[in-house]
Amino acid sequence: MWIRALLCLWLMMSGLPVSAEQAMAADHINGSDSIKVDYAYWYSDERIELSNVLELKTEQWTQVESLKNHGFKSGEYWIHLNVSQSSLSSDSHYFRFLHAVHDVVDIFVLSKDGDPLHEWHLGDTVKNIERPVQEKKPSFKLIFDQHTQMDVYIRVSGINALLLTMEVMTEAEREKTVQIEVLIAGLVYGILLVMMLYNFGLAVSIRDKAYYFYVTYVGCYILFLLCLTGDGMYYLWPDNVDFNTIAMPVFAGVLIVPSLLFPYYLLDLRLHAPHLIPYFKLLLIIALAYLLLIPVLGLAVSLIIINVFSIIASVFMLGVGVYLSIKRVPIALIYTFSWFFLLLGLAVLPMSSLGYIESTVFTRFSNMFGGVIESILLSLALAQRIRLERNERLHAIKQAIVLKDEIAENRKMFQELFDYAPIGMFRFTTEGELVAVNNFLAELLGFSRPQEVLDIGPDIRKLFDNGYDLASRALNHESILDEESVLTMSDNSQRTCSVTLRTHSQNNMEVIEGFITDISERKQAQRIHEIMEKERMTTMEQLVTGVAHEINTPLGNNVTSVSHLTELLAEVDKKMMDGSLNKSFFNGFIEDSQSLMTLMSSNLNKITSLIQRFKLVSVNHIDIEKAQVVFKEQVEYSVDYFFFQKEESETNKDINVKVDTHGYVSIHSYPAVWRIILDQLFENSIIHGFEKNQKDKKIKVDFNFENDEWVVSYEDNGKGMSAEMKGRIFEPFVTSKRGNADNAGLGMYRVYNLVSQVLKGKINIEESDGFKVVIRFK
Repeated sequence: MWIRALLCLWLMMSGLPVSAEQAMAADHINGSDSIKVDYAYWYSDERIELSNVLELKTEQWTQVESLKNHGFKSGEYWIHLNVSQSSLSSDSHYFRFLHAVHDVVDIFVLSKDGDPLHEWHLGDTVKNIERPVQEKKPSFKLIFDQHTQMDVYIRVSGINALLLTMEVMTEAEREKTVQIEVLIAGLVYGILLVMMLYNFGLAVSIRDKAYYFYVTYVGCYILFLLCLTGDGMYYLWPDNVDFNTIAMPVFAGVLIVPSLLFPYYLLDLRLHAPHLIPYFKLLLIIALAYLLLIPVLGLAVSLIIINVFSIIASVFMLGVGVYLSIKRVPIALIYTFSWFFLLLGLAVLPMSSLGYIESTVFTRFSNMFGGVIESILLSLALAQRIRLERNERLHAIKQAIVLKDEIAENRKMFQELFDYAPIGMFRFTTEGELVAVNNFLAELLGFSRPQEVLDIGPDIRKLFDNGYDLASRALNHESILDEESVLTMSDNSQRTCSVTLRTHSQNNMEVIEGFITDISERKQAQRIHEIMEKERMTTMEQLVTGVAHEINTPLGNNVTSVSHLTELLAEVDKKMMDGSLNKSFFNGFIEDSQSLMTLMSSNLNKITSLIQRFKLVSVNHIDIEKAQVVFKEQVEYSVDYFFFQKEESETNKDINVKVDTHGYVSIHSYPAVWRIILDQLFENSIIHGFEKNQKDKKIKVDFNFENDEWVVSYEDNGKGMSAEMKGRIFEPFVTSKRGNADNAGLGMYRVYNLVSQVLKGKINIEESDGFKVVIRFK
């Protein structure tokens, strides 16, 4: 990315000066050992002439084995090369700067005696350059006779870092080196142009911003390389010195914008790392500010600022790649690898310049190789992006197909629900046209098919008693909820319906949907409920009346007795006061009082017994815990109770009791409830059913499972009951022996409550010569 180019600039042009101890074999002689070069340099803050340099003393020069990077300096360096030829034959050698970008390179060649032999003026700021050697790097050629010695003085200055490294080689070595350099440069530029044009074609076809910024970035990077390597000055704009002077800092700054925006869209930071966006914006603002301030800052200061900025930004961008790779963001790993290969190429360059590894043409071009590899990897990242987006589109298409199928299935399901819904459904337009009717509504209206209803159209409203009013209100956009309407059928029968109407949009058209529910059964159930509620109130009234009637007699007797006793006491008191109380009268008073107390005690006992029986009618006091009930044993318990424990047991022993369980042994039910029911049924048969002198008394109890429910049948061969009694047997205070305190008429009423409330079953009196009751429950 743009950091790559800026690091190239930083590592090629900036840095601290290298000491003589660090200098090794970078400035070397590749050819014959007959050439010996001694290096020395001297720095001046001001521009001086050659005549002043020649006056310098030997100790003022810094002697080094080779020349290195001396960083950014505003002055100028003078290089002194003492070159000697020890061979007996004539020979020529080429002297080349490894760095192509220097503003001023003035070369003065003097003989051993100090006579001027050659003078050349090279550099980026020199117009109409006459190059002694036709190549982009500052170079010159020296021809030596036998045992020749020359002094070469070179002035180097400029706004770029002063990388003074040189090499000396024969003509054959130079031609080979230049050919390799041209081949490598052509390969690099060719690959970058191919990457740019290929992705430009993709950008135009798919219109993806990431592709546009990649193409813009590669194009800007090519321009930056042309400035950095000197190819632009040598091949493209050799006569435009002013443009070449500003090209380096300007292209370095321009490269920032697409280089920042490219990863922003490539890695989709808005989705995967929105918290990093402010930092990208900050870097972009700094880059734009840098471009605007170049005229104010000056070219030299601008280059220093862009180098510092590149270091900070490079650390940030590398961190972004690693962070997103850890988060498993798509393409982030490829982006990080491309950055790694760039840094690897950039690391080889300074290591070769410092002598840690051998300096060759390939190590000097390692930064360009790293850049090419990065461009290729980023292009692969874009291809991966296309593949991912294509897969996402295919997935979206598949989802759309599935969704379409689901919509079709849902539509089919909705249509089936509409057609076979258990309520009447219809739809008509705001113009009153009936457009849809389901099967239930057609059947409800007495038609065989929905089409027959559609044929009569708006006339359907005539079938409802308030049809026109409902339609008018619906057309006025009024929602109608559960309004009752009476429907007249084709056979003139009537049914009560609930009508719901609502307006909504469908296919850009307003329609009115209606729902009709047949509530005739609900209305009938409501009427039945009202009847049952009325019967319940009647029963409650009978209870109150019965209780009042049963209590009224003993209670009235007690009131009369208390009144009579009060009169007796008043009379005794009066006789005592006037002294006429005699023994005979007092004895009579005592006898009458005892009789009255006995009568009142008997009446109170009757009232207490009646209240106790009344309380037994409620099921709340009964233990209704479930357990296994062995039905035959439960019947035998009741038989033992009535036949062996009651006072009438002697008269009851002649009753024949038969129990038939049809093989069913037990049932999970309520033991206490069955004990009460069976005791009450046996008591009814003994007290109310059998005559005192009746022969062959029989009771039959049948326990069976029929039609998914349990059936208990109880039957005796007693005298039975009247039809009027059968109709009221389960009402409170209904008895055939009124006046007996032990027979208040609450027994069967209690049984009815237990069956209906606890067992959730039904009890009925069935036809029989005697008394027969059948209980059914789940």
